[in-house]
Amino acid sequence: MSLPRPRFHLAPAQNWMNDPNGLVFAGDRWHAFFQFNPQGNDWGNMSWGHASSPDLLHWDEHPVALRHRPGEQIYSGSVVAGDDGTLTAFYTSAYDHGVQAQSRATSVDGGFTWTMDAANPMLDRGSADFRDPKVVRVPGGGWLMLTVEAVERRVVFYASDDLRTWRETGSFGPLGPEGVVWECPDLVRLPLEGTTERVWVLLLSTNPVGDDADPAGSAMHYVVGDLVDDVFHSPAADLRPLDHGRDCYAGVTFDSAPGGSAVMLAWMGNWRYAHVVPTSPWRGAMSLPRTLGLRRADDALHLVQRPVLPPLDDVELDSPAIAPHAVLEVRWDTAATGTMRLRLEGEGDAVVDVIHDPAARTLSVSRSGREADALHPDFAGVRTAPLVDPAAGALTLVIDGPLMEVFADDGLTALSHLVTLGAGPVTVSATASTSVVPTVRVGEARVGSPAPTAQEGPAAPAAA
Repeated sequence: MSLPRPRFHLAPAQNWMNDPNGLVFAGDRWHAFFQFNPQGNDWGNMSWGHASSPDLLHWDEHPVALRHRPGEQIYSGSVVAGDDGTLTAFYTSAYDHGVQAQSRATSVDGGFTWTMDAANPMLDRGSADFRDPKVVRVPGGGWLMLTVEAVERRVVFYASDDLRTWRETGSFGPLGPEGVVWECPDLVRLPLEGTTERVWVLLLSTNPVGDDADPAGSAMHYVVGDLVDDVFHSPAADLRPLDHGRDCYAGVTFDSAPGGSAVMLAWMGNWRYAHVVPTSPWRGAMSLPRTLGLRRADDALHLVQRPVLPPLDDVELDSPAIAPHAVLEVRWDTAATGTMRLRLEGEGDAVVDVIHDPAARTLSVSRSGREADALHPDFAGVRTAPLVDPAAGALTLVIDGPLMEVFADDGLTALSHLVTLGAGPVTVSATASTSVVPTVRVGEARVGSPAPTAQEGPAAPAAA
């Protein structure tokens, strides 16, 4: 089976994609740069691909922005927009001699052509694992760059007044489990619901390494804290899962998003099996964009994620078969239904089960079937998330070809997965531990098929 290409998630027309890199809102469009292999659909020849969108759902793919060079691959980084319209990119130069250092490039035409700084690399610690520069604005003026010493599990901070000269201010970590590397940090100041307060949150991705690496694979986390003297601090004793699914990694936020909102995009992949996902001639896709916030519950601050959803046409569920590009809104009374099971059945014996258990206070997603078993030994199985509010009987399930994202707990719980349901109709059924049946509202996405080829420049905004 070759899995179908998504319609309203960002995915390349061809070749390999992984981490989002420079995410920036500029020129009334959302620009996403990303790790990209311009020469095939396996990891390698790492460069920055480029796509833009008027609405975060219709994406136009553009020519490669930053291309690998002899002796140097272009790893992850970020982009910030200046007041004069200049875009400045910061990226990791991964040199063949084993050193990783931070470099800089600028664009004056909206990100379509770039000039690399003649003084590159601008930050070089002589380290083999110094990468992923994320530059954020500091309230009151100035800039802060987050990088990682990945193996040491440390975020290293640098401050600048001009985006050229940087001074090291300190570090955060190590924290949480050993046997992983830290990657793709971001620092966001999020609104706390019901207040005028904003709180600093550090986003991190971890990837297990070593001979006995955790088969759960790569994952995203967050830490709530504060920014003091250009260094993040937190009393937290551990990292908290951002997404409880198997396929949400390397998420970072857009610079200059309208209204100062924190809009995150993540790679829907897992390093345990990303290289064998059966798609061609493309491989890799992004999550739906998610607006981030905070909510106080159980005497703690919890991350809230609100996905950007496509325009929908309601479809009556008189026939249980739906197109594999749809949004399901499920509502039920937990006191009346007890445990709720939503089952999706695709081609062959492919099954995805979503189970909401208010007594156990859990939400789980399982992937099963011959295709799931054959994809990779670590692919099939169950993932379970704790529920903050098990009495909230509502969830949103988004399916877009091989991508499935589940949001529950009014945005407090998310599980993102690749699925092997195939390209044909998907059968949906909802059952409960009592005789009360949950209500399922289905909306088929009104987003056209993705463009089969890259665009040569900024396209006119597509109609929703």
